Amino acid sequence: MKTVYVRRLLTIMVVFCALHSAWAAWTGAVSMGTTIVISDPSCASPSIGLAVCAARGVGQTLIVNQWNGTAWAVWKTITGTVTSNPSCAADGAGDVICGVRNATGGLSAAIYNGTTWGALTSVGSTLTSEPSCALLTVGNVLCVGRSTAGGYTSSIFNGTVWSPFKTLAGTTVSAPGCGSDGTGGVVCISTSTTNPWTVGAARFAGTAWSKFINIGGSSGADRYSCTPLGGTFGVLTCFSRASSPGLYGNDFKGGTWATTSWSGWSGIGGNVNPGSSCAQSATGQLACGAVASDAGLWVNSFNGTGWIGWSKIGTATYIGNPGCASIGGGRVLCAAVGVNGKAFSIVGP
Repeated sequence: MKTVYVRRLLTIMVVFCALHSAWAAWTGAVSMGTTIVISDPSCASPSIGLAVCAARGVGQTLIVNQWNGTAWAVWKTITGTVTSNPSCAADGAGDVICGVRNATGGLSAAIYNGTTWGALTSVGSTLTSEPSCALLTVGNVLCVGRSTAGGYTSSIFNGTVWSPFKTLAGTTVSAPGCGSDGTGGVVCISTSTTNPWTVGAARFAGTAWSKFINIGGSSGADRYSCTPLGGTFGVLTCFSRASSPGLYGNDFKGGTWATTSWSGWSGIGGNVNPGSSCAQSATGQLACGAVASDAGLWVNSFNGTGWIGWSKIGTATYIGNPGCASIGGGRVLCAAVGVNGKAFSIVGP
């Protein structure tokens, strides 16, 4: 009996140490500066170990900041009026493109060239949502927004110029959440009105949009995200909060664009806000950040086999949703805004 008790105690200690190691793998929150931030941040990595983040500042301006691997610079204001959360994506060639809706409802963008930020430039079209930008192929980033007709409107930046806008007919009621599928395409998902509360998905395959397909679900979210995955489970994973508070994921397995190419929604748990953010930490592995119902910042990781479970970072309280980005070396940076309006970041796992 004593031997059994000792074995059980050792098992509990091993499990506890493993959990503690997982928690300790994330850094504590690091201040991004004293500037007030009034939107969710969006982050991307121009090169390994580095990150840039953009957000909306006081006065409806676009504010940006850079992480050098150790510390943040100061927030910089880019002249111009913005009316949405920004969306940033790395082009795989050293630049980061941040798209945002401007004062007239069109798409505008600012570009970080690895050293400095360019001006906020009008791209065109009319968006009825915040944009979502994602890597299409190396050197090319696609930015997508909800169109006035309820479908998608999109443009590609090729490192020099923006392409004419291409549209996709549809009946969506939310902003798209887009991500690269790693095979030369970008997948976007939105809430559909054709089948109330279900999720519609479309894929831009380099030159043209596919049709919308119904990938099921019962989503109460107005914020979605998709991120590259790789490995055995699929090329990309999309995330949504369900009509109940839990986070759910759905893997696109690649190949034929059809409902059967999706894994179906599976629960990840967590009493989280609608806009959780995830990023690829390594091929087949993901790390996610979320602000939960307790206003704490929580993280979870997919290790290639399964999710390790949610862990809370510190005791600070936050508002809105984090923005997470892969920074290489198996690490992800997540930025979030505290209740005092100032942004903080963590790095893990």
